Formats: sequence, C-alpha cells, structure tokens
Amino acid sequence: MSTACSLLVRAAPAWFETRRSTTVEIVGVARVPGTPWSTNGVELRISAPGGRVEAGETVPGTRLPARCPERHVQGDRTFCLGLRRPTIDTSEVAEVWWDQLRQYLRCQAIAVRTGVWPPAHALDHGEAGVHHERALALAEEAGLSEDYATAWLGEPSWITDPDLRIIDRRGDPINGRAPCPRGCRRRASRNAPVPRRKCPRRAQLAALVHAERLRREALEDYWRIVLADGTTCCRTMRACPIRDSEDRAAEAAAGSVGR
Repeated sequence: MSTACSLLVRAAPAWFETRRSTTVEIVGVARVPGTPWSTNGVELRISAPGGRVEAGETVPGTRLPARCPERHVQGDRTFCLGLRRPTIDTSEVAEVWWDQLRQYLRCQAIAVRTGVWPPAHALDHGEAGVHHERALALAEEAGLSEDYATAWLGEPSWITDPDLRIIDRRGDPINGRAPCPRGCRRRASRNAPVPRRKCPRRAQLAALVHAERLRREALEDYWRIVLADGTTCCRTMRACPIRDSEDRAAEAAAGSVGR
C-alpha cells in the first residue's frame, strides 16, 4: 500500500524538486513559475501524519513570514491550504493537493507585490472559515453572491443591518409582516413591498444572515486569541489587526513618555 508521501512524490509537478523523501516526510524546493521564487525556490518540508498532508518552509521565515494570519501561515508554521487537510490516498488526490500548493504560492507572490491576499482564494481564519464557507454557498444558491460580497467587505448591507431584525437569536426568521429586506416589490398591487412571509427565499435569506453573524463573531474571537498570544506582525500586508494593535500600543507608550 502506497503511503501519502510516496503518492505525493510520484505526482510531484515539474516545478517541485524532491531532494529527500521518506515514508513520512518530503523535503524539496518549489519553483513555481510567475513567483519571486521561480529561480531560487522555496525550500519546503511536507509531511503527512495519519495520511493528512501538511506543508511549510523547512526553515520558517526564510522566504515567507514565519507566522502571518493574513498570509495564511499558521501558528504551527504550516501553510493554510484550505479548511481541511486532505487525506492523500490516491494519485488523483495527490495531484489536486499539488495544484492547491501551486495556487497558494502564487497567492503568496501576489501578497508580496501588493500587500493584499486575493480575496477569491481565501476563507476567513479559524472557525470563522466554516461559517464563511457556508455563507458563500448559501449566497450562491440564492443568487445573492454580489450582496454577500458587499457585506463581507464591510460595506453597508441588508445582510448585516441590525435594524432590519431578520432573524432571532437562534437564527430563525422573524418579522414576517415587514417588507422583504432586499426591497422586493410586487408587480401587481401598485408595486407594493413584498412581505417577508411571502418571500419564497425567506429561509435562505435568514440562513445567510445567520451564517454571516456567526462568521463575524468567530472572526472576532479568532483575532482576540491571536492578539492575546503575543503574535507579532510581519509588516508585509496593507491591513492587519495585529499591526493595528501594535501601532496603538506604540502610540500609547509614546504618549505616556511625552507626559
């Protein structure tokens, strides 16, 4: 029976040079075209404890930040390639994983050039990612992807407006007589607003609002934990809650000295 690492070695793409491999670990160099590391490469250690593959720099912090939530390098110094670490049990799954790694390194290249991680290639951190994934699926199913993208970016949206009171604390729909939160109107009856209880997508709208609420709460919890554990900012991204916290602390310290 092939191990996860042997399957990965056999499926390795041309841009990856395997330098050493065992049944539990692969060490090699990734030279993904179109990235700053296409020549000198990024030296990686890939392991598969229990068949579930994980990857990170052989020496964290050499080419990429040793730890950066916004660049999806996790607290254990491994790369976040998705919500779930796949079990490599076939050559097809191994090929898919290599492509995920390629896309990840290309996103890292974009982050280097722009200070922004491509939003279409990421889910939110920690448990928030589960709710983010669900919200994206609900929005697509209901034909509300643009509405949800606006809400996720923090722009004013009916999805996040607390005054509309779309759901209760458990996430169930409420205010059935109130107008549809999307402003839908009847074609008949003098263009009157459609009441929520008449909306055929009422349950979907409520589920989307609930998923987004859970996402925001989980993301706040995530950053609270990260800030409390002393993680420092790598200063490579345009926006970062860790940097904002550090800057506020520095300003407060400077103000105390000035007094």
